[in-house]
Amino acid sequence: MSRIAWKTLSGDEDGGDGHGLTLAVDFTTSGRGQAQFADLAGILAPHTAATVWASVPPPADADVARDGGAYLDWWLGEVRDSGRHVEAVLGYCAGAVHAAALAERIAEWQHDAPQLLLFDPELPNTAGLYHDFHAAGDTLAGLLTPEELAEFHAAGQHLEARYGDGELPAAGAELAAVFTAAVGTAAERLELDDDIRDELAGAFDSLVGYLTAATTLDPLPAWSAATALTTSAPAHPVGRELRQDTPHDDLLRDPATARALAGLLDAGRAARTAHAGRQ
Repeated sequence: MSRIAWKTLSGDEDGGDGHGLTLAVDFTTSGRGQAQFADLAGILAPHTAATVWASVPPPADADVARDGGAYLDWWLGEVRDSGRHVEAVLGYCAGAVHAAALAERIAEWQHDAPQLLLFDPELPNTAGLYHDFHAAGDTLAGLLTPEELAEFHAAGQHLEARYGDGELPAAGAELAAVFTAAVGTAAERLELDDDIRDELAGAFDSLVGYLTAATTLDPLPAWSAATALTTSAPAHPVGRELRQDTPHDDLLRDPATARALAGLLDAGRAARTAHAGRQ
């Protein structure tokens, strides 16, 4: 079955491995320095079998509103249509917000709730968005003149001074507009075609949409009962913390993380089997 809201990272498409789905929520871009769930799925196989699907945010032409409910509907349609049991939902950084809501929604139709497993969970925040804006701008250094790049960063600093640590949706929309305008300037001068222009501008705008949607969700009740694999103390309470001795950027590529995740998945399967035997 062709899917657009999820991509398969590992495992059996038809469920022949006897296990359910493990859904992984994160926002990834090409050239990202931080490890991704694709890295984790690649080193999970020696420890346990798992079919891992990674979330894909809605494209601009999908006409999906920037609120949590709309994003959940975007992702859940294909999950439910698959007919597969979901055994776990994983979330990295702000993806842990979406993951918590996905797990709650899935529990409404499954006979058992999926495990909610978090990786350095955090709420969406403007500080991170400003950092991403400037980092994304630096990737345009080969397309913009030095003066244009300086103006780009100055515009971001101006917006940071105006909005500070709050109002992520408003700040994000203006940052995305600055980014799109910079791409447009470069595209016009270099005569880039519309597809390249849209791809360059769309990546940052998609990140803004993803984070804006997360601001409309409250994950804290679900987090308080979840297991979190962390590299530092989480800012909000979690049910169980498993501290990993690795840098944040390497969390999803560390073999110890893969072993810990495998143990959690296997323990969840054993608990479900035992529960079914008592029915």
